[in-house]
Amino acid sequence: MKEANLTVKVITPLFMGDAKQVAELRTQSINGILRWWFRAAGGSFEDEKRIFGWGGENSNKGGVKLVISQKLNYNEFEKEFDSDGRVKQDKGINYLGFSLDQRFNNKQNKPRRKCIEFNQNFDIKVIFFPNLKEEYIKKFFATLWFAFNLGNFGSRSRRGFGSLMIEKIESECKDITNNCFGLSFNINNNQNDVKKWITDNLNKIREIIKSNPRNLIPYVFSDNFKIYRINKVNKESYSNFSNWLTTAQKERCGKYLKNSWGVNNINTWQDLLDFMGFLIMAYRSYRKPDYDTAKNILKNQNIQNPVFERAIFGLSLNFFYSSLTNPKTSKNGYGDKIDLVEITNNREKQTLRRASPLMIKILKTSSNNYEGFFIVAKSVFKPNNSRLEFKGKEVNLPKDIWLAIDNFIDSLKSNNLLTKIK
Repeated sequence: MKEANLTVKVITPLFMGDAKQVAELRTQSINGILRWWFRAAGGSFEDEKRIFGWGGENSNKGGVKLVISQKLNYNEFEKEFDSDGRVKQDKGINYLGFSLDQRFNNKQNKPRRKCIEFNQNFDIKVIFFPNLKEEYIKKFFATLWFAFNLGNFGSRSRRGFGSLMIEKIESECKDITNNCFGLSFNINNNQNDVKKWITDNLNKIREIIKSNPRNLIPYVFSDNFKIYRINKVNKESYSNFSNWLTTAQKERCGKYLKNSWGVNNINTWQDLLDFMGFLIMAYRSYRKPDYDTAKNILKNQNIQNPVFERAIFGLSLNFFYSSLTNPKTSKNGYGDKIDLVEITNNREKQTLRRASPLMIKILKTSSNNYEGFFIVAKSVFKPNNSRLEFKGKEVNLPKDIWLAIDNFIDSLKSNNLLTKIK
């Protein structure tokens, strides 16, 4: 095979661009995601260099080149606002995209990210260099399957934005979309077929990659990488969601408690993303002990061994209390954030970011329906020589650092809102 032509559809808004956040498709960004998934699949370092290239000592160009053809529409992301112009508090999609539109009401002049609009198509030409053997071409397509069917692209990708679908693969004038070295890139609609489609492709990819886990990165074929399918809420199953919400928020209260979802049916990708965002938002809203611990630290109370369970959802993590007075300004409203801080050899501090191990994926089926998945990808969360800090004070994760995410998933499963796929 010398080359392949991919027809790609944008399923959810894609926030990809240059250093100035000008929206555009970038081969460097796509290659970066492909490389990450190759590592997560357990591909070897030597194979990675052959396929994707290497920029270190003895650098090489790699055996694959991507050429993107794009004539796309762009738009600014916009949160949903109520009749008074305030951000709707019952919309999970507002929560997931909070940083993409920084307005709290629709009269504010605050930054909004431009995105590549959904429901558009673009083409990628994949050129394989003559010296690249077929075994590495197979590994490239296996990586492609992961990146497009489990991963997303661009900013807020772990929160469901930037979901892309390969609609068609052509090579040598043949449509190989659903028989690409034994891989199928289109998902059927039948519920049983969804699990079989994923399982069959995973088994084939493992055979192709000949995988072994890499250090410091999630490994798809381990028990630490799990996939769960959303059981869509409708009028008949709404009680499952209602029961979950009541149980998840037991003994919690607060003016801004997220206890009412603004939709009661799921048909579109927007509905799915909104529902999944609401599940995370409602589970984390006023969650104890974190809510009380952060408040007490801000009030300068002496807390022994302060623990924050939901820091595992990703860092940095902000806390803000309208009931507290800012000691510097004497105005209402005071907060701070939990950071992961690395202590360097010369005792300097460097703030690190930690992406969430909980990922959202939206897929479109061959019959134009949508499926939503939570993916849990566990790996090393806190490197050596690092610690969590809140208001300059060292704080900790619980002994079982995955407790909050595991409880979140278990609570959804017990209320029949999730089905385990892998």
